[in-house]
Amino acid sequence: MTASAIPEIADTEGLAAWEATIPKGTARSFLDMVSKEAFSTGAQVMITRAEMTLGIDHLRSALYHAKRSMALGTNASDSLPMETLLYASGERQLSAAIRKMSADEETTKVIVALLDGRFQPHEGWSRLRVLDREEVFKRLSKFGISRKEIETIGGRRPEDLILEIVAAVDVLKK
Repeated sequence: MTASAIPEIADTEGLAAWEATIPKGTARSFLDMVSKEAFSTGAQVMITRAEMTLGIDHLRSALYHAKRSMALGTNASDSLPMETLLYASGERQLSAAIRKMSADEETTKVIVALLDGRFQPHEGWSRLRVLDREEVFKRLSKFGISRKEIETIGGRRPEDLILEIVAAVDVLKK
């Protein structure tokens, strides 16, 4: 494989993401609706529980690593959204990634991430917001990172810890 065939972070510039509120019990139908719309335009989208996403940098890193693994032939899935979900979750197995990140019937807030192509957000969806410090702590704890561990990072942003988790998937997959 040539070096030019390996994606760079710039290859994620088309990434866009929105937060949407859905009624409890409608995750499956929401996923089906959004997937059909995306498929009709050739777009690739990923939907996650909002509480498991730490912002656009988290999604960008996961997308970059997913594209890179697909270019190198080390991917666990043939689907860009599934491979991105794997990296976003920090898990080694797709089944664990799905359990951790996917919207379920209790979910009321989701992230819709446009990974590739064109897709129009629905009215009422909002661009990802910057999380406040408490929300970052709460979401990082869902990834197994304690407040005490977060306090050891010095001047770095706590949400940057998720980027290390995403990058570690390459090691875990081996």
